[in-house]
Order: sequence, then C-alpha cells, then structure tokens
Amino acid sequence: MSKQPNSNGLLIAALFQSRGVLATLIVSQVIAILLAFSPMSLGDVWLRLAIFSCFLHLIFLSSLSLLYVCRALLTELSHSKQLFILISTLLALKSVFSWLFLSVFSDVFAMESRANFIVSNLLIIFLVTALFSQFLLIHNQKEQQTKALAQAELDALQARIRPHFLFNSLNTAAELTHYDADAAEQAILALAALSQAAMRSGKAIKLVDEITLCQQYVALERWRYGERLALSWQLPGELPDIDIPCLTIQPIIENAVFYGVEPAEQGNISVEMHQSDKAYTFIITNPVAAEVNNSRTGNGMALDNIRQRLALFYQQKAQLTTTIRDDVFRVKLVIPKQRNA
Repeated sequence: MSKQPNSNGLLIAALFQSRGVLATLIVSQVIAILLAFSPMSLGDVWLRLAIFSCFLHLIFLSSLSLLYVCRALLTELSHSKQLFILISTLLALKSVFSWLFLSVFSDVFAMESRANFIVSNLLIIFLVTALFSQFLLIHNQKEQQTKALAQAELDALQARIRPHFLFNSLNTAAELTHYDADAAEQAILALAALSQAAMRSGKAIKLVDEITLCQQYVALERWRYGERLALSWQLPGELPDIDIPCLTIQPIIENAVFYGVEPAEQGNISVEMHQSDKAYTFIITNPVAAEVNNSRTGNGMALDNIRQRLALFYQQKAQLTTTIRDDVFRVKLVIPKQRNA
C-alpha cells in the first residue's frame, strides 16, 4: 500500500495530479504573455512571446520532472518545505536557462541588460509561483475535505443499516433456541459471520463477499419462513473482482423478503446479474403482496438509503430504480465498471 502524503504537505501531491499539471502549463503561458507584452519590452512582441513560451514551458516541465523523480521524499515534508523546494527549483532552473537563452537569442535581447532581464524574470516567477502554489494547496485541501465529508456521511448511512440488519437476525436466532438447539447454533454461527461483515460498514468489500453475505442472510431467514422462501440466483460462473459498498445487495434482498415473502403464502425472489462494456447490472424481483401493513415500513431496508450510499460511493454514476409490473416488484441496480477515486 502506498503512503499517503503528509496532511500538512499536500502541495507536491496536488501538483502531480492531472489538474495540477494543466494548471502549471497555463500559469507558465500566462507568465510568458505578461513578459512578452510588458511595456518595458522591446523588439517584435510575437517573436518574444514564442521565445518566452518555449522558455518557460521548458523551465516548468523540467522542474516538474525533477520534482516527480523525488516525489517519494518530498511528499513526507511539510507544506512550507515543499513550497521552498518548488520555488528554489524553479528559480535555479530559471537562472540556468536564462543565460542559455540570452546566449542563443542575443540579438533579440541586445538592448536589455542581461542582469536586469534575469532579475526581473526571477521576481515575476517567484511571485506568481508563490500565489499559484497557495491556490493549488487551497483547492487540494478543499477536495480532501469534500471527500472526508462524503466518507463521513457514507459511514453514517451505513450505521443506520446495521441495527435493522442485526435486529432481524437476532430475532431469528432467538426463536430457534426454543425448539431446535442445533438449528439455533447454526443460525448463531451464521449471524456471527454476518455481524463481522456488518462491522466493515462504510468500507468497500468484494462482490463475492457481498454475495456470500446475502446467502448467509437467506439461510437465516429460511429458518423462519421455511419453504415459503424460494430464491433463485442467476449469476455468472465467475464473479468479477470488483468492490462495492458493504451491505448494498443484501438490504435489497431483505426488503424483498419483508414485502414479498412475509405477507404471502409463497414468495419467489430472483437475483440476476448482467455485464456490459460499461456497467454491471443487478435485477432483484419479488412478488407484491395484495395487502401490506403500512405500519411495518420502518422495519424494511429503505431503498432511498441505498441510493444515497451509492451516490456517495460512485459519485452519482450508479443507479437504483424500482418498478412494479404484473404484481412483481423489480429493483434494478446499475454500477459503473470504473469508479473515480
């Protein structure tokens, strides 16, 4: 596992993100325009712009390359040290390339003092780089805070699921202790495995582990409903190695059991999985009972809760939709194959 950058020194980490590199190139071009169109500049302005653009892009890209090589050490430093190294590297390379460019393009800068040219350019780069790095750091910290808040909200939503999940399972185990000690033991062992998985709420788990969790839950519920509960799995021979939020599919199946099996004499639940180039699709169906006691709605898993967790985990790219047709309740869960970090 790779080390996370020091919380006080995120500048280098932000600099090497795609947005950071793009922003660096934009800033270097802005500096080139300022220098080329400066009232104190002499000669052909467009020639100066071409020279300055090539000059500054070379400096900034060389600096980024050098810092990238040393990124493992730099990310452990504080923000102030990272800023000092960044500015020092830019200024040092600026001095070297300035003398080189002044030698090559001596006719363009013939009427300017080389010392004044270098000093003025160093001052501009120092000021702009300091402002740019502060802006980049603020943006990165804001992004980190947003992710932290989203994770905290995800953890809170997961915590709201656990009491319902454990309450229903404990009731099953408690009922079995009165007439079947062996069955009660098996139910408690299954419940222990389910509880261990539930303790990982707020984190991602493998799809195969989520399916196993679902099967353990169904095994517990079969102690209660017996032959009334029939569940068919239509899954690929080998499940894809993907991560999903803990307790995503299991609550949907629990909801199907609660509304499709408990009020009816027979409940057939179906779980299907389909794959496409861009997404994985799960379809869970259950019969709709003719009469459902509305007072029990608080005991079932809220699909809105699952939607919120999916929205946080997949950044609004996952979908959970429900339909009712021919007395069959259908839940369609679509999750993208690629998840943004």
